[in-house]
Amino acid sequence: MRHLRQSRDLTQAVLSERIGISLDYLSKIERGLASPSFFVIEKLSRHFSVSPASLFFSLNDLATSQADEETLGYRSLAFLSCVDPIFISNTDEVIVDANTVAEREFGWSAKDLLGRPMRSLIPEECLPYVSEILSLCRRGTDLRNARTSLSRRDGGRVPVLASLTLLRDERNEPARLVFLARTMPGAVQDE
Repeated sequence: MRHLRQSRDLTQAVLSERIGISLDYLSKIERGLASPSFFVIEKLSRHFSVSPASLFFSLNDLATSQADEETLGYRSLAFLSCVDPIFISNTDEVIVDANTVAEREFGWSAKDLLGRPMRSLIPEECLPYVSEILSLCRRGTDLRNARTSLSRRDGGRVPVLASLTLLRDERNEPARLVFLARTMPGAVQDE
């Protein structure tokens, strides 16, 4: 978003006034410290005349991404209203995308995550349980609020409520798995 704003020679103050949000909120969104609501995403995409999904690309993503239309469509579906960490994998459970909230919460960059097996983020003791959840999801069962943990890059563990959804393509074939990992505030985290 910062790239879009700067490419149009807009200050944060001018943009925040034009779309009707506070300067502080806009600044936090650009720095990844706050997640925009669907309403704000819609205002920004209209103001910049871009798809909502394009607001989730970093400048590096825009320069190096080889994302096709299909992937961009899945990114839109998953990212539009989500303020929790999410990972998108293909049906072989290889991570093909992650939102900036996931990067921030777990310490991985999107570049480090892409191409990794989703299971590589699962602590060993949680693997049988999460493997079963992933298997059920691949077969079309949506799951909500399964308690588990994910590994941070530094080796620590973050307790999460995991929700998984299978996304299908235009032929109704399984195409992507969306793994939403809502962190549990106040839960004990392993260091």
